Amino acid sequence: MKNIMDMYLNFTEKRIKKYMKLIYARFYDEEIVSEYLKTYINARYYNIQNTNKPARAFYLRIIDELEYKEQILMKKDSNNQNSKMINNVKKVFAYILFFDNVRKIENFKKIESLREIIKKIMEIVTAEFNVKTSKEKEEELYKEITSDMLEIDVFLDKFETDEFSLSFESCEQRENLYFSKIEHNVKIPMQYSDVAINKVFNEGIIAEDKLQVEYILLSIIIIRDIIEGNFNDSYISEFASTLFKKKTKLESLLSIIDNQALQEKINIQIEYADYLKNQKMVLDYINRGYKFAIILDNTIKKIEDVEKLKIFNIIIASKNLEINKLLKQNKAIQNKIIYK
Repeated sequence: MKNIMDMYLNFTEKRIKKYMKLIYARFYDEEIVSEYLKTYINARYYNIQNTNKPARAFYLRIIDELEYKEQILMKKDSNNQNSKMINNVKKVFAYILFFDNVRKIENFKKIESLREIIKKIMEIVTAEFNVKTSKEKEEELYKEITSDMLEIDVFLDKFETDEFSLSFESCEQRENLYFSKIEHNVKIPMQYSDVAINKVFNEGIIAEDKLQVEYILLSIIIIRDIIEGNFNDSYISEFASTLFKKKTKLESLLSIIDNQALQEKINIQIEYADYLKNQKMVLDYINRGYKFAIILDNTIKKIEDVEKLKIFNIIIASKNLEINKLLKQNKAIQNKIIYK
């Protein structure tokens, strides 16, 4: 299954290129636009920063990256053949932030509508290339942008369901970390007890299959986080240990979150005993970018075993574990431990 984040980014890339082709018409330069688009996506959706500047607002960090890319492109353009286009596309990209929910129109006293932003973009291009733009072209761009904005909302909403929802438990020791759990809202006949229902829901095939829904819903939460510029919140997701024996099904499940932006914010929760039985597989997934939260038990007793836990993003320990003294003495993993 192609993950939702990749689908969302693919749509974002296509619509930005579409806008640029409308804006520049015969002056459109695929190579230059693609270079800026790559930088924009990295800064906007992966929070990648190449510039060493003090902490700044999210939109300013994106603009910093666009300016950094401009410097690189200018250096490559030794004959100054494309300098006007390089500079102009950078200026236009700064306004893409309004079309992509980075900056809000209502926050600006001098800008009252989307049409004013489109007009400003056209003025930037007209001044640089001495071409005339028509009201019809501005209106066409306006319709494309508003249609795409609606399509984005519809796209994200269509993955949500009335039958299932996610609940979140905040972590007492670490701000911005949440335990994710899927809840069912399916109407069950009264003759079945809550104990029986929970057993069916949390064991066997259903326990495995429900994870697909959980990971899809969690992906939507994360995409909405990123749209708002929230890269701080992260989540610990549920997992079914029986999937370790079903490689094809496990691969299909993890493909839902096989994207760097999603992997940065999701920690897959596994038991220490399951890790010991499936070390090679877990290490392989860690090398592929997936993050795990490991739940310790009293079978771990040696300092050497504690040292091996450095590979995990989060270590979950109950407050009465026999190993706790060793955990507290080990500086290499201290910042990874959560007592629960």
